[in-house]
Amino acid sequence: MSNSNQSIDIVYTWVNGDDPVYIKKCQKFAENLDDVNPERFRDVYDMLKFSLRSIEQFVPWAGNIYILTQKPQVPEWLNIDHPKVKVVHHEDIFDEEYLPTYSSSVIETYLDKIPGLSDHFLYMNDDFLFGNETSLDTFISESGRINIFGTLFGENPSWRIYEAKNDIIGLGLVEHCPILVKKEYWDAMYKLWPEKTHEKRLHRFRQDDDFMAYKFYKYYMLKYQRQTCRPVKIFELKKWQIFHKITNNFKRQQKAFDRITRVRPNFYCLNDDQKDNPNPKVVELAQEFLKNYYPKKSSFER
Repeated sequence: MSNSNQSIDIVYTWVNGDDPVYIKKCQKFAENLDDVNPERFRDVYDMLKFSLRSIEQFVPWAGNIYILTQKPQVPEWLNIDHPKVKVVHHEDIFDEEYLPTYSSSVIETYLDKIPGLSDHFLYMNDDFLFGNETSLDTFISESGRINIFGTLFGENPSWRIYEAKNDIIGLGLVEHCPILVKKEYWDAMYKLWPEKTHEKRLHRFRQDDDFMAYKFYKYYMLKYQRQTCRPVKIFELKKWQIFHKITNNFKRQQKAFDRITRVRPNFYCLNDDQKDNPNPKVVELAQEFLKNYYPKKSSFER
């Protein structure tokens, strides 16, 4: 495969958790406070909009943009007439027995089922952004070897595929990165344990024994497709990636945003960690940072 003229589709999972209709639906099925944790769903920063600006600015090899969300949601600012933009609703590709779902862990199990999706695609969360021009070689070599982020030293411990183990050795830096996926491998990884996959797809909300896709894919690739991939150690990843938690400490946030602006990493994650009471000054600061870093409206916007 030649990366010089290769086009790779990009898939986002997205939800507008501030939508009152969505909140009402969500609360109908919620069994505990964690199920309606605002950090998982709120959209105060319009992060997807800025992530798409970063794609248009820094990712010349981007093909179609697929946004996987719950019916009837569509970002109000999105230019749905753009030839590269495809909104796909859960109902379009999920098996009915697993609907509705509010679990990202379940939604991720269907990424490869999106009609028309390229054989290789980049899976993005809406809080992942590109900060500098990034070549496709960062994710996949000319010969087709896929870079696997999410390791410290290239290790492959199988117990890390579960959410429950996240607290044992959870490292935001290595676990909050775009993932270059080959469709057939994504499908094969969930077929390793079909009964468990079925059981976990029945979860309406994230649970501690869910398969975590970004860990599971790493495990599958390094164990079953070792000849087609290359584990990226943390020291190499740090040259490209910054992981940042948005907390309510204003001074720390100022320093962090200044650093991102100065370093201009290939990609970074802005992870909302403001609990249920975001500091309005920090919210304003983060919004200003995004507007300053990506001042130009993208063609994906109305």
